[in-house]
Amino acid sequence: MTLVTCVGNITDIGYLWGMYGYYEDEEYTQGSNIPDEFSVIQQTLDSFVEINYKTAGNVEAGIKPTQEYIANIKGKILDIIRNNPLLASVPKYLRDGREDYLWYSDFFDDITKNTYLKYHTFIKPENKITATNYTEELSKIDLPYFKELINLVSLERLYMDYEKRMPKETKEINQTVPLQLPEPKSEIAIKPILNSKKVSGKRSYEPKLTDKQYALLTKCMETIQLFRRPVKVTELKKLLKGKLTEPLQVTNQKSLVYLFDLLNEYKYIKETWMSVADRNKDFISFRTKGNEQRYGNEIHYIPMQQLVNDRKRNVSQAVHGFIDIEETIDQLNEIREK
Repeated sequence: MTLVTCVGNITDIGYLWGMYGYYEDEEYTQGSNIPDEFSVIQQTLDSFVEINYKTAGNVEAGIKPTQEYIANIKGKILDIIRNNPLLASVPKYLRDGREDYLWYSDFFDDITKNTYLKYHTFIKPENKITATNYTEELSKIDLPYFKELINLVSLERLYMDYEKRMPKETKEINQTVPLQLPEPKSEIAIKPILNSKKVSGKRSYEPKLTDKQYALLTKCMETIQLFRRPVKVTELKKLLKGKLTEPLQVTNQKSLVYLFDLLNEYKYIKETWMSVADRNKDFISFRTKGNEQRYGNEIHYIPMQQLVNDRKRNVSQAVHGFIDIEETIDQLNEIREK
């Protein structure tokens, strides 16, 4: 047996007109409605990682977690990331305890469309992954970066295990020299013939709107008072193109999610807009008394899970401004059809 061992659509329902009013944000919890095809990817990755990780762990079972040995594992992690910069953000979300850490990472935003399509159309292996069939089943998977992901996650898990076991003095030394991961780089850096979608580390929502459509959308946002202050066309363009320098304070998150979900449904922005908003830190919550108690004087950037919770609530609760939003989307579509 040879292992690749690491140490070597919006729901179509009728929405009711709701009374306008600021509401207090819910604390978001773990879990989300990740698309099924990407959950399959995560499950498959975890199946391979489990075998790889256990094999490496068995080999290293008797080794004491000395500073040198921990540094060696850290070096292997960095080598994988240096050679595959698209994977740089994966360890962070793994350490955060995200079950769908690959989805939450920058990976799916940075890969090319062809690579994304391969992952999007991936079919889960029929056989359960075991130590016996590991190599054979892995050879059947034609996904770029998949083997590297297995090794990276396996190593990171091993490193986390040794962190717990290492002597106190070694921990103190390592804490003074933290693991430095390179900034995530787009696959565009490897294939420069493509145009970059990132500006100063932010990501684009990939908008497909004309100037007239931008004007209509801005008018709608002002009509329903979506943000704490009026937003100009130029500012909306910067937001959707990933060039916004200051976050927007949202007065009603459910309305924001409803509007952006419709924009996604009609292909005006990308499907993973929530992930983009999360990473860009484009939106901050309105300062209600409840939020002040939760977050104090700190700015609270609205995370992806909170947006997901709002999407779920939109199915059963009234959405402020839904008539204006739907009429605006109809107008956008009319312009596109001309």
